[in-house]
Amino acid sequence: MRIAIIDDNQKEREQLTRMIEAQLCVLSCTAGRIDSFQSAEEFLAVWNPHGYGLILLDIYMDGMDGIDTARKIRERDREARLVFCTSGNEFASESYEVDARYYLRKPVTEEGVKAMLDRLNLEEYELNRFLILPDGQQVILRNIIYTEYYNHVVTIHNKRGADIRTRISQAEFEGLLREYPYFRSCSKGVVVNFYEVAGHRENLFEMSSGETVYLSRRKKKDVQGAYVDFCFERMRKEMRE
Repeated sequence: MRIAIIDDNQKEREQLTRMIEAQLCVLSCTAGRIDSFQSAEEFLAVWNPHGYGLILLDIYMDGMDGIDTARKIRERDREARLVFCTSGNEFASESYEVDARYYLRKPVTEEGVKAMLDRLNLEEYELNRFLILPDGQQVILRNIIYTEYYNHVVTIHNKRGADIRTRISQAEFEGLLREYPYFRSCSKGVVVNFYEVAGHRENLFEMSSGETVYLSRRKKKDVQGAYVDFCFERMRKEMRE
């Protein structure tokens, strides 16, 4: 998941980033990255709908304020979780209007950030996070076992439900998955979901579906290293739990 922090106070942006990163270390979901923006205008200039799973907005900012920014976001994205950062609660009705999920009180504390992340239940969010394909089809990311590309079509093999086929280039499809570190291209035209790897031998992955996916000689070393790192992080999480 990508997280955006929008606040015109650099010191507060940096402090909040550090606190969120620290708390995510003890939670079961992993943020792809945390981006910070000094104004709503800077954020909206680069924002794409569904690009951020969690957006934290300071209410009082120079230029466009947090409430109006949230309204702009909600015009095109109903799924992102919005959090207002503020020292008061005088915008309760506006926050309901844009379906804000939390008020993070300033000055921000580690306890406040932990309470926010607990309330948002990011693990459940991550399990149900979906990708919108260029043709409008939706696919739940954690439902994907692996994907394969042939003749300008990507076939998505799922744990539940029928396979999904979409006409898209492999490069474009891999770009859609880039922010999710548990997906990896292991050979030409094939992407695996590390969560669905049931077994690993020298040159192949055995997937949860019973199918076998081979690792290309060129990519084998990098893919195996990424998979070892993934398994280590899962082990650390399970030990914490």
